[in-house]
Amino acid sequence: MEIVILIVLGLILVLILLLGYRLVRFILKNRIYTQIALLLGIVALIAIVINQVFFQKMEFIPSRVYPDLFLIKNPVKDRNKLNTALTQFVLDHKKKKLAGASDSTGSAINTEYSLRFYRYTKSWGINLFADAGTAYFIENEEDLGGFVVEELSMYSTEKLADFRVNLCANNTESYCGELTFYEDGAVSKTEVLDTITSDQAIDSVKNE
Repeated sequence: MEIVILIVLGLILVLILLLGYRLVRFILKNRIYTQIALLLGIVALIAIVINQVFFQKMEFIPSRVYPDLFLIKNPVKDRNKLNTALTQFVLDHKKKKLAGASDSTGSAINTEYSLRFYRYTKSWGINLFADAGTAYFIENEEDLGGFVVEELSMYSTEKLADFRVNLCANNTESYCGELTFYEDGAVSKTEVLDTITSDQAIDSVKNE
């Protein structure tokens, strides 16, 4: 069945390329058509550049199936600015989670709080077996054994950062937050954010 689908898709691709080739030949035969096509191409290029520079803003898109997962759409190119934006997002998110959260006994709560950040990617092609992009995980859980295999580990190069809070190793009355940044799938640097005391205990986002 898979072979049949691949053959059909191959034939469709050949047909599209053939039609494109004939269209290009038709345009080049007429000087006016060539000038019009060139002008439209320049206008389209200018429109794309203007859209990229002035209208595309960085977005934090939450996954609807994984509460700790956020996809970054249109991330800024400057890595320092991106890391600063990620840090600020974590601090704001943490502050929101801490609002009103406390342990009635006043003791430390053994819960975990984590956030994961990946670059938003989406494949516009037809993906028979995998590689639909990280956008897949906005609406879908990881599929490890189905016809189409999709798991986050496939997109390790798109990972930007993760944040985890656990009880501090040297102080069981406090929590320690560690924000790790990634570039091309490897750890680039790690920052330890402010310590969280036990009366600010964090409820796990996974229990929402």
